Amino acid sequence: MGVKDYSFIEYNKDPVRFADFMNGTVFRGERIVQADYLREIQRKKRLLYREEPLDESVQKTNDPDTKDDMKRENSKTGMGYLERERDTLMYHDKENARVYLACEGMAQPDYNMPLREFTYDGVEYSEQLKNRKPEKGKKMKTVRPLIPVFHQVLYMGEKRWLSKHTLKEMMNIPEEFEEFQDFLPDYRTYVTDIHEQTPDLFQTEWRDIFRLMNHSRKSEELKKYVEEHKEEIQGLSQDTRIFLAILLDQYVIVNENEVEVKDVCEAWNGAMLLYREEGKAEGRTEGRLRMLIRQISRKLIRNKSPELIAEELEETMDVVLPICEAVKKYAPDYDCDRIYEYLSGNFH
Repeated sequence: MGVKDYSFIEYNKDPVRFADFMNGTVFRGERIVQADYLREIQRKKRLLYREEPLDESVQKTNDPDTKDDMKRENSKTGMGYLERERDTLMYHDKENARVYLACEGMAQPDYNMPLREFTYDGVEYSEQLKNRKPEKGKKMKTVRPLIPVFHQVLYMGEKRWLSKHTLKEMMNIPEEFEEFQDFLPDYRTYVTDIHEQTPDLFQTEWRDIFRLMNHSRKSEELKKYVEEHKEEIQGLSQDTRIFLAILLDQYVIVNENEVEVKDVCEAWNGAMLLYREEGKAEGRTEGRLRMLIRQISRKLIRNKSPELIAEELEETMDVVLPICEAVKKYAPDYDCDRIYEYLSGNFH
């Protein structure tokens, strides 16, 4: 999970902010979701997979990342499951207005997003059915309908989302079947671009975030906006200013567990650090590269493919593949310094 994704999860944990975000993005600004009725739910989504059993050394690992990501149910057959959690899932527990509300934060486009949301929602509905089964020996008097799940993806990338939105867009439908594609069930994922929202639909500081981010794809336009609204930005809560700093790449990765954030107003002072020539490309920091080397090394030890690693880290193959090749080149030592020296000249 990237810094932006994690910061969105933390910022939107507040029920008032969450309610405002969903009301503004999903419900056209109507005050349908009320913070007082929200209750956070986190259910691990289990996806069955089959692969060769891990060798004995990996099975006995104390690596918490391994234990959290993968749990074996039958090492002889290689059957098990991959556990994943939605970024945020809330239950709106109000009479005649009971719904589930889900959010995902994405720093980069994800080709698999429609399938991911389809899986998340499908498992959520299955979970509801499982929880409604009558006790053994008893009959259920009435069949209760499913509770709807509304989902929203907040896209925070610098470039526009040009990836897929529906399952059908991911399919290659043969020509002779095209006239029958209406019989193919479809599923759409709803993506909100943080740079292209209508601020007046929001009542919390999400309004200020969207106002600023509407200008953030053009450096001169953003610089002018910041200079003209500096007092307003300084008056925002610390949480919002930190979130804005991360959205605009005003941070440095210290190590795998620590990010140093520069206060928005202190960092800018009329000169946007984000748009200095040497800082344009996102993530070209030594800390980020070293963190990726460590993360990818651990996943390669568990025999994960580059494609799966890219999906789990929410990175592009252009970023992941060169690191995978470099890590394998220096296996089995996984010398981070040597790998960094090898990559730092051509890392993008």
